[in-house]
Parts: sequence; structure tokens; C-alpha cells
Amino acid sequence: MSNYNSLIPKYVQIADSLRKKVDEMYKEGKEKFLSDDELIKMFDVSRMTIRQAVQLLVEEGLLKRIQGKGTFIVRKEKLKTDIAKLDTFFRGWYLENFNVKLLYRGSVPCPEGIDVKLGVKPGEEVYQVKRLRLSEGIPIVIDNRYLLKKYGEQITDEEYVNYSFSHLFSNKFNMSLTEGEIEIEAVLASQEISKILDVSVGSPILYRSVDLKVKKGCVLAGASSYRGDMYKYKSLLSLD
Repeated sequence: MSNYNSLIPKYVQIADSLRKKVDEMYKEGKEKFLSDDELIKMFDVSRMTIRQAVQLLVEEGLLKRIQGKGTFIVRKEKLKTDIAKLDTFFRGWYLENFNVKLLYRGSVPCPEGIDVKLGVKPGEEVYQVKRLRLSEGIPIVIDNRYLLKKYGEQITDEEYVNYSFSHLFSNKFNMSLTEGEIEIEAVLASQEISKILDVSVGSPILYRSVDLKVKKGCVLAGASSYRGDMYKYKSLLSLD
């Protein structure tokens, strides 16, 4: 429980606890949040202190007050990507209003399995790029990619955070991507993934492996880990 002897104001400490409670209730699919009376009993503080704490979360967009009805959890629509065509798939990299943070770039020994895809020898050096994409400040997806070293070294930090690989290969190297293979599965968040995406260990993750090819062969391989509570995929199926 909160340390009320701290120099940090009570309502700020309580707001921190409420953020965790909102996250728990959100994952449980609940819509209505605890009433002020329930929170007063829970934290043993005044009504004014509870209102100040709740107001912080309202201002952050986590809660909303409806007069005469109570306090409700703000449910955000999941981000989505259309994977029916390769061009619309890459346009999604821009359309979701992501902010991108470069976590790592550098030469590494090629992981087992990736070497076959990229057509390099086992253990040969390739270029690894790991990026974190955020939406409204919330970490949504970790992109972990491997590409041939001669390409990876030529791309700048600024280009890595501002452009998709489709754009980089087409415009920087004059190589148009012609084919992509995508595989999606549900997995549980590891300790590393949970720390980066700010979710609990064991939370649902959409794990998407992807290989991208040009006429000469595969130029990029790797995987992305998406928060299962914040993302979904859509594909249109039609009968010929």
C-alpha cells in the first residue's frame, strides 16, 4: 500500500496504484471502475484525495467520469493491420501513427534458421535491427530483423526510425520487394518481452515471423512481438 510518510503527495501515490488496478480490470474485460466510496475504504483517505487521484487518470485518458453513472475504464480500439496484400501491409507501418525507438543495431553472428533464409553461412555476420513501436506513448510492438550486413550498415539511425524496410530497400537500394511470407502464432510474453512492452510475464503476445524477398532472393528475415491486448490482424478472403 502507499507510503503516506513519503514526500510524494498521497493522491499521486494512490494514482500510481490505480493505474495498476485499471490495467488489471481492463484485461479482465471490465468496463465500470471502482466507485469513489470503494476507493475511500480501500485507501482510507478523504474523498478529496480520491477525486484528485482519479482525476489524474482521467487526464491521462485511462478513465472517464459519466455524471450520474460513475467512473468507467476507457477501452481503446485495437490497432490493426491488413495483411491481404504486401503493399497494404507495409502502408500499415505508417498509418497507425506509431512513434519508433531504435533499441539496437549492429553486426551479430547469424542465428540458426535465419542463415538459411538469407543465404549465408552458419555463424556468418549479419546485421540485426531491433525497433520498438509505440502508439500514444504505449509500447505496442518489438520488431527484430536480420538483413545482410552490406545493407544494414548503410542505413542511418534516422532512417531506421522513420521508414519501413520496404521504403528503405526501394528508395535507398533500388530493390523492390516482390514477395513476403508471414506466419502468426500466439505465444506468452517472456521476461525480456514483458519488460519492453510493459506487460506481465505470460501475457498474450502475437508473434509474427516475416521473410521478405526481392528478385535476387530473401533480403530480410525476423519476427515481431505484438501486445495481444492492443493489436489485431485482418485479412479479406474471397472465393474465385
